Amino acid sequence: MKWKNESLDKLFNPESIAIVGASDKPDKLGALTLLALRDYKGDVYPVNPRIKSIRGAKCYPSIIDIDHQVDLAMIALGPQYILQTLSECKETGVKGAIIFSAGFKELGGIGEEHQHRVKEVADGGHIAVIGPNCLGAGNCNIGLNATFFPHPTPLKGGSVAMVSQSGGVTGLMIYQAADSELGVSKFASVGNRVNIDFHDMLRYLREDSETEAICLFVEGTEYAREMMEELQKTTPEKPVIVFKVGKTPASREAALSHTGSLAGNSELYSAAMKQAGAIEVAGVGEMIDTAHVITSCKHRSKGRNVAIVTHTLGIALVAAQTLELNGINLPPPSDSVASKIESMLNMPVEVPIKNPIDLLAQGWADPSIFSEAFKLILNEKQFDAVMIVFSPNYQEGIGGGVPINEIVKASQEVSKPVISILASPITRKPPGYDILEAAGIPFFSSPQRAAQALANMLRLSK
Repeated sequence: MKWKNESLDKLFNPESIAIVGASDKPDKLGALTLLALRDYKGDVYPVNPRIKSIRGAKCYPSIIDIDHQVDLAMIALGPQYILQTLSECKETGVKGAIIFSAGFKELGGIGEEHQHRVKEVADGGHIAVIGPNCLGAGNCNIGLNATFFPHPTPLKGGSVAMVSQSGGVTGLMIYQAADSELGVSKFASVGNRVNIDFHDMLRYLREDSETEAICLFVEGTEYAREMMEELQKTTPEKPVIVFKVGKTPASREAALSHTGSLAGNSELYSAAMKQAGAIEVAGVGEMIDTAHVITSCKHRSKGRNVAIVTHTLGIALVAAQTLELNGINLPPPSDSVASKIESMLNMPVEVPIKNPIDLLAQGWADPSIFSEAFKLILNEKQFDAVMIVFSPNYQEGIGGGVPINEIVKASQEVSKPVISILASPITRKPPGYDILEAAGIPFFSSPQRAAQALANMLRLSK
């Protein structure tokens, strides 16, 4: 439906927001909602008939009493007040609404009937509704946090969109994105999905110029066919990464009571998502890592052959095994390149050069050896992507260092993705990692995470 995209655009890019159920009591949902909007630059109108003003801002008795156009209504009221409030939104031309409260479809019976009536009103007014029973939504590129949760971490703007049924998982996705320094375009916790389901979000985000990749956390949907149809249309244009739960008896039953979701047959879901071109992952961390690689790398690979260049073979073997378990090939370098690298190492005995390409201690002590070997491997035609594995030394003047600038320069001269694994603590990233990231070479401290994310991206190769 065309109106849904137009209404969603108002919801994610509002010039004005009404907080229905705004409160001056800090522990109330309506107060937390106001606090979450602290970085939003548009107009905010508190609505509560029992309060004259909140922190100096005029409080309106209802949406109808606001003498300006409202684009988005955030409704922090109990389920018994939702129909009336949404009817007022329809009357005043509000195009986006977020309903936080539970007490609808997830209860079954009368709750399901109540949600159906809410849908009728929303559809009649062409109002795109996120929720009910949700955390909310946001647009990190304009500082919009339309939730009842003032995030404890800054929301970095970017190009990865996140859609989840669960509010808690929405927060988890945002936090892990922040830990990985991954920029987020838009996020939505769709909850019970009155009239905005996964297929609607896919259709909207496919046309969204700010979004480069889409992450979905799926419990279940009654519109599986529509979702798969939209996936098939979206994946040729933008990667879609899916984490599906409800694959075990306990999680299937919990999904139904959580957001009223029919989890469906997991094998059918997986097969359909694969056929539609989506990347299915096994967790939120893997989802974020995959989005990080996809949006950081400036080039897509044309095949599934990877080379690993390292001076520390044990760590490289962890990456190699993860890649091979995911169907990625690690062919050896050509005889001529292998011979050149052997000569560089200048060992007293013959050291066969295989893949991973182990440069031994010389590759750690002498940055020029590492950079020259990297260039040789990078320019081998049979390799579609290259991974570097290095253990940086945090002590000045001891050993060599990662030849960051040489790696960046060489990688800019070829159309291949390059991934870096710099063995380091998460709490103390090594010097130069930010230079790699800025050049489109994603950095990881974990070989397994890096290899899994790269393997997921390589699934996109034709």
